[in-house]
Amino acid sequence: MDVFRELPVKKQAYMERLFQNCTEEVKYYMSVIDVKEGQILIEAGEKCDYIYMILSGKVTGIEWPMNERPYYFKDYGPGDCFGEIEYFADLPCYRISVITAADCRILTIPITYYMEWLQSDAEALYLRTKENMRRLITQTADARRYLFFESGERLMMHLIRKYEQKQPLRKVLELKESREQLSEEIGFSVKTLNRNIKKLEGEELIRIQKGKIMIGEEGYLKMKRHIAYCINGDR
Repeated sequence: MDVFRELPVKKQAYMERLFQNCTEEVKYYMSVIDVKEGQILIEAGEKCDYIYMILSGKVTGIEWPMNERPYYFKDYGPGDCFGEIEYFADLPCYRISVITAADCRILTIPITYYMEWLQSDAEALYLRTKENMRRLITQTADARRYLFFESGERLMMHLIRKYEQKQPLRKVLELKESREQLSEEIGFSVKTLNRNIKKLEGEELIRIQKGKIMIGEEGYLKMKRHIAYCINGDR
């Protein structure tokens, strides 16, 4: 299908296989939308009416715990899908919020027609069940690791994600967010954030310029190696 041409080759092949026997209703009602960076695509608590598939760009998943502080937990990109897990779990509303971290092109399908198709197509249902189980297992493992990370490592993970979202052409990213915004996004106090920023600056992983955090390619790569080292259990 032409709609999947923007996807990476492997994901394009997967989607072609998935949709090869989709119903005429799905073909008729699916549509492609363009969403600018920084827009809310899905808001937690809204009725789960559509399946969203990312064709290009990046989005960020946000949890809203009981204390109402947002947790920006993971980025998603081309080929990732939202809305299925809630429907499979018989949840009427979206479980997480999703905002665009870059300009995105997104395929939308009304969930009623999508699920009617999956219920009649054993291979498609198997492919999506397999993918959703892999995603849930991966997210659970990532969440467990995150709980044991120190505040400095959590800050590194956040800065790595910011750098990868923007993919700066000049190899240096200037964060526009205030310290208060970063504190909210990561989930610890401004005092703790400032202490860790000073530490990363002292280790020459970041630079501070007119109060803004500057992330260069070398610092990004060093932080990425450090987090990979931590995740592999060699701390």
